[in-house]
Amino acid sequence: MADSLPERPLPAAARQQLVAIAAEVMSRTPIAELPAGLRRFARFAPSKRLRLGASEIAAALAVDEQFRDAVARVVLDTSPELAEQVRAGKPPETADPVDVAVIAYLTRPDGWTELLAGIADRLESAEARRGAEVELNRLQAELARLTEANRSLQTEREQARSAGRTAAAGQAEELAELRRRLRSVQAELRTAVRAAEQSAAELDRLRAERDAHRATGAAELRRLRGRLADLEAELEVSKRAVRAAREHDSARLWLLLETLGGALAGLRAELAVTDPGIRPGDLVESGTVAVASRPSTVDGPLLDRLLEAGPVHLIVDGYNLTKTGYGSLALADQRSRLIGALGPLAARTGAEVTVAFDGTTAPLGTAAVLPTPRGLRVLFSANGQLADDLIRQLLRAEPAGRPVLVASSDAEVAAAARAAGAWPVPAPVLLGRLER
Repeated sequence: MADSLPERPLPAAARQQLVAIAAEVMSRTPIAELPAGLRRFARFAPSKRLRLGASEIAAALAVDEQFRDAVARVVLDTSPELAEQVRAGKPPETADPVDVAVIAYLTRPDGWTELLAGIADRLESAEARRGAEVELNRLQAELARLTEANRSLQTEREQARSAGRTAAAGQAEELAELRRRLRSVQAELRTAVRAAEQSAAELDRLRAERDAHRATGAAELRRLRGRLADLEAELEVSKRAVRAAREHDSARLWLLLETLGGALAGLRAELAVTDPGIRPGDLVESGTVAVASRPSTVDGPLLDRLLEAGPVHLIVDGYNLTKTGYGSLALADQRSRLIGALGPLAARTGAEVTVAFDGTTAPLGTAAVLPTPRGLRVLFSANGQLADDLIRQLLRAEPAGRPVLVASSDAEVAAAARAAGAWPVPAPVLLGRLER
């Protein structure tokens, strides 16, 4: 084997494969048998050797024949037939040029440098062809891209032209519409000017009419003021005549009342009539049960007039009023609320007020301690009776001719009141009066 170095460097692919094989061989070779420059990489993994010691391994393959032979034996054992053909100077055309270059470099048969140079030329030509093909493909792709871009530009240009034509047509239509609207506005403006002129003329006419009416009104006002003065004088005369007539009537009425008063006083003295201290309602007995009560609210003009007419007796159907006004309360609270509201009414009007409750629903033992306002009488029906029966007793006890009011929305109680000559008062009316 010739030991001369090749004139051209190994192809990069062959060099990489040689270094990789050598790095693997180092793992199976004792450190003492390795070249001195490679021993520091012996304990590294093959991948790390390739990364850190590729240059030292290539240099050792070039100058250390023993190390190169060790690597060559591994390659020859792997591909003995190809190695034999390369050593005979007849590598097959179908063999991988890189494998042929590795075997030729390791075994170095006659003419191996020329073989490596030829392989380098072939690899360079193949690399150049691949580069040219890649560049050609790139250029073709770029040409296709430029062609597509040109087509897109042409499409966009046509779209832009079409859009421009459409926009121009739209602008022309819009301009025509604006001109039409301008003519219409000008016509409306002329019409408005004519209307304004007519309005101004009409305003002048109305102002003239107003001035004429003002003059006429001023004259009429002066005439009416004179007439008013005459009427006021006539009214004053009439007032003096009315006052004189009223004074005459008042004097006659006073004399009549004085006569009646003297006659009434003489009749009382002759009959020796005095205040007995009781009223007919006091003679109607209450049941054995009494309850507490509570206040309420009501209104009614007719009720006001009746209460103010004189010594009237107001009889109240207790539970009928409380259930109408505040039926959601407990019975004891209802009674307490109604009695509390009737007391002030009796005090303000001076009326005799009696409230009647059903005794069947009252708790035992409360009548004696129940606080009753002055002028108010609270009665409970006896066992087996209703407040309606108690009210009928009160009506029968009243003398004929005395004004009596019965407050209840019960139809039977109202009918009994009418039959006895009393005034029936609906419950809401009295409730409204109590509320004021």
